[in-house]
Amino acid sequence: MGNTGCCASSDGKPIYEALSAGPPGGRKKALLVGINYRNTGSELRGCINDTINMQEMLVKQYGFKLEDIRMINEDQEKSSWPFKKVIFEGMEWLYQDARSGDTLVFHYSGHGSQYSADEKAMPADCICPLDLIIDRKWPDSVILDTEIHEKLYDPLPPGCKAICVFDCCHSATVANLCETMVVKEGPITASKKEKLIKELTRQKDNVAAEVRFYREVNSGQLDIKKKSREEMIQLLEKHAFPKRGPYGPYSDVSTLNYNYLLSTSISAFFEDSVKAAEARLAAKEKAIAKVQSMQPGEGAEIYIGNLEQDQQTAYGKREAAKDIRLRFIPQPGMDSGDSETAKPKLLGAGRGYRDVLGQAKYKDHQLWVFSGCQDEETSEDAHVDGTFQGAFTWALIKALKSDGFREAYSKLLIQIKTYLEGGGFKQVPALSTTHKMYLDCGFLGEEL
Repeated sequence: MGNTGCCASSDGKPIYEALSAGPPGGRKKALLVGINYRNTGSELRGCINDTINMQEMLVKQYGFKLEDIRMINEDQEKSSWPFKKVIFEGMEWLYQDARSGDTLVFHYSGHGSQYSADEKAMPADCICPLDLIIDRKWPDSVILDTEIHEKLYDPLPPGCKAICVFDCCHSATVANLCETMVVKEGPITASKKEKLIKELTRQKDNVAAEVRFYREVNSGQLDIKKKSREEMIQLLEKHAFPKRGPYGPYSDVSTLNYNYLLSTSISAFFEDSVKAAEARLAAKEKAIAKVQSMQPGEGAEIYIGNLEQDQQTAYGKREAAKDIRLRFIPQPGMDSGDSETAKPKLLGAGRGYRDVLGQAKYKDHQLWVFSGCQDEETSEDAHVDGTFQGAFTWALIKALKSDGFREAYSKLLIQIKTYLEGGGFKQVPALSTTHKMYLDCGFLGEEL
């Protein structure tokens, strides 16, 4: 990959000149923020553990020095607790004397939310310092994406790499950068393939039972016009017609029944013709054949584009078996009066950045921003591998470890999604950067 440890063309030369700028062996610094919101109604349990795990990985695997890592969490002295002022001071420390060749890491684990200046504006992502729990002033007590840009993205010197991680709810567009990669569905694995085939086969068998029943009724073999409710139930059971009922972790199998059929008229019931049922059966068989033909590593569903812009275009169309808490604090009801908390204090606050991030100046920023989930989703604070930790941070470290801590950002995100799915976590992670080719760089500038 050349001497840059980042992106290179097939002949080994850097494909983007800015990546090779600066002397080798630059300084490495990290700011790790973890907030458990202890003894409050919003308490979490894995955020401080996330920062500890990240610190250990950065020191042992990437050569960071302990004195160049600042921890901000409730295990520190109270003067270093994660209030907004302290976090801002930490961000300023992180960028102090930053220069070409340096590598900077910012990691946030805690609650995330969204703030909207008015009901018509698309909500902006924000993170939640301890201030929010104490005085609950919006937006003064949160850190908006505009403020994150001001502190972490805008001042990034040329040739200096910055990697930011947000393990919190509603964080997909916290970066608002022009290139975002989203792994909506992870690639096929042996266990995932087995589960998919099993589920699709179950669905196919249910549809096949419907087809048999429709065929016999439509052919005149079954005369159901004068049958009683009990006789109908016996007939449906005999033909293995699929039952339906409440779903979810608290479903009671005994409540599964045919009420959804018997509550309608017979004529309405058979409006679903045998041809329609046969078409559904053919689709299920085709889906099974497709999954059976897939090899491990195939089938990932990936989006790459300007997520912020696409969401702005689509805005208005939006629609527990584990020991889990959500890393989210909701914005209280909007104040339509003249309250200062209802007014944005920064240009664009509560409205996102929209098109401003397509400006040329961001193309020179060597910046990568990981988000734990999509803007409409929640990040999970769970008990994994014997301890409380964030599902995304857990998957990130696990994915890096599986690849010897040397992996391209794009492949790393796919691995993260695979581990999230394997752990039963439904959140969809994202990775934003300033140039599409940066997705092929090695994590933290490592040579591949």
